Amino acid sequence: MNPVFKTDILPGRSVEIDGKTCLWFSGTDYLGMAYHPVLLDLLSEGFKTLGSHFGSSRNNTLQLNAFRQAEEALCGYTGADDAVLVSSGMLAGFIIRTSIRSVLQEAAPGSRIMEWEAPMLHPALSRRKKAMTDWSSWAEKTADRIRKAAPGVYHVVYSDAIGSPKTAWFDFSYFRELPNALLVVDDSHGIGITGTSGGGAYGLLQSCGVENIMVIASLNKAMGIPGGIILGRSKMLQPIRQAPVYSGASPVPPVYAHALASMIAQGEYLKAYTRLQENNRYFRQQITFSDRFSSLPGYPVYTSEDAGLFSFLLQNGILSSSFSYPSPTDSPVTRLVISAAHTPEDLDCLARTCSRYYD
Repeated sequence: MNPVFKTDILPGRSVEIDGKTCLWFSGTDYLGMAYHPVLLDLLSEGFKTLGSHFGSSRNNTLQLNAFRQAEEALCGYTGADDAVLVSSGMLAGFIIRTSIRSVLQEAAPGSRIMEWEAPMLHPALSRRKKAMTDWSSWAEKTADRIRKAAPGVYHVVYSDAIGSPKTAWFDFSYFRELPNALLVVDDSHGIGITGTSGGGAYGLLQSCGVENIMVIASLNKAMGIPGGIILGRSKMLQPIRQAPVYSGASPVPPVYAHALASMIAQGEYLKAYTRLQENNRYFRQQITFSDRFSSLPGYPVYTSEDAGLFSFLLQNGILSSSFSYPSPTDSPVTRLVISAAHTPEDLDCLARTCSRYYD
């Protein structure tokens, strides 16, 4: 088992452990929002008028405009028809799984609902342990079964947008024009860094010809906002706003909702997305051993099951991650993450160190 380190200071490009400064190439702060100066300024100013939290329900008599403004901004950013902002990505998944029958009352009144889970589905949406089967084989078989299913059944298909911790793109065209079906996708590792200008999976799913879509995501990864989002058509999201689990849950601190809307309006996420793409291209140009990693074109994550890589990087002043996920019995995966905050010198150091390991 690899060592676990403690720190009192949030890492940015680097982190101090045991009195030594290491470059930090891990986590999910893909856009480098942890110390982003514009985001920090927006939060600092916002605390003066929006306080530290909103101790009330979103459905209470008094409602803050900041929440709806953030939802509208996310609609423009992702291309979704409507959005519901909640306090975490995990809560977004829980709301969908517990409210799915209410969501489908109008789309499929009186229908029997059948639910399908993709292999290695994130716990936010998963309700049962899935075997390590090939995603494409599962998708092809599932779509075929749905097309051949008896009438009177409405199908809900759950999947991640991107494989994690082992990276993989998924071909959702298998579910093109499926009758009586809703595709629910977790885009926590894609929103902000994939799709058109970082808009994530929603637009990509539409371009694949998938008719009925809902997307959930954590905003606490690339976007740097401690909250979650549910994207979809207004008619399907309205029952969620009336669900007890939504009404009874504490909302995102409004100062973060305000900052999110402002960051989108000012184009700061787009600028960070552009820097991230440049950093990722630069790193790929420096390495000749990309086949040693599991990686995807345009995606800033590189994973390896080589047990020695983590220790070698650490010995040379680079901290990555290597732990069992999602289950403690899973094999550890070393995960390297390029962020928008890294400098060319940081990337050169990582490339040189990996080259020495693989030479």
